[in-house]
Amino acid sequence: MPQLRAIDRHIRLLAERQHGLVARRQLLALGLGAEAIVHRRRTGRLVAVDRGVYALGHRPSSVHTRWMQIVLVMGPRVVLSHRSAAALWGLRPGGASRVDVTCPSHAGRQARAGVVVHRTRTLAPTEVTASEAIPVTSVARTLVDLAAVVRPHEVRRAVERADEAELFDLRDVRRILDVLRGRPGVATLEAVLADAADHGLAHTRSDLEALFLQLCLDRDIPRPVVNGRDGAGEVDFRWPDRRVAVELDGYRWHRSRRAFEADRARSQVLAARGWTLLRVSDRQLVRTPATVALRVTAALRAARA
Repeated sequence: MPQLRAIDRHIRLLAERQHGLVARRQLLALGLGAEAIVHRRRTGRLVAVDRGVYALGHRPSSVHTRWMQIVLVMGPRVVLSHRSAAALWGLRPGGASRVDVTCPSHAGRQARAGVVVHRTRTLAPTEVTASEAIPVTSVARTLVDLAAVVRPHEVRRAVERADEAELFDLRDVRRILDVLRGRPGVATLEAVLADAADHGLAHTRSDLEALFLQLCLDRDIPRPVVNGRDGAGEVDFRWPDRRVAVELDGYRWHRSRRAFEADRARSQVLAARGWTLLRVSDRQLVRTPATVALRVTAALRAARA
């Protein structure tokens, strides 16, 4: 009995670290026999949530629990990666319906609904770690992998967030880029890093701002000042030498009366100072980027004339 109580204590502590979950292989490694596992399932002390994965007494539900469940059921050499790893590290929003994992290329992992399995021969031990007890690729490896599966502005935003959280290590990223040279995403991330080296990280405050900045760079529009502040308050993007500014109107952030009034007041101050203010909605930026680019270019040309 004392031995079983000790085993149960270790199981409880393990489950607490692993977001309420334990794997069968972990229970066996802690000394719990197969018959004891069956008995705990019958009595409700272990609740099966997936193949070889159990919860202690109830079914926890969170995005972290889902991530942990996936890596536990798929085996000890599987780690969270790509978009899911970026979400775990706080480099992009979480909650995506699909989960990205990476495993060795020779591992025979079966496909699972809602799981994207990436196979690799180049995942070094130094590129694997754990965050909140979930096996995951390192921040540097995550950024390189992410660049292969998302758009450039999302890569830029992820790099900015990593830097803001003091998670970004340029030497680690460069080392991995050298190893993976020629692979998808490498050129995209290198372009973001080159731009940051020349101009510094812009530290946009949303994916929408990152998308607009990327549009400017892709369309050869002069680089704007991002979130600059003067007597008119803070404006999303501005070209001070041309007295042209752009405000991005995401419906989610501009539908309150307070936001509406603040926008109008800022527009009036800028107009009184001789500025041209363009308002661009999130829908326009996403659906008709070429039209947005033409509007900005025309405003800049008119201001220079």
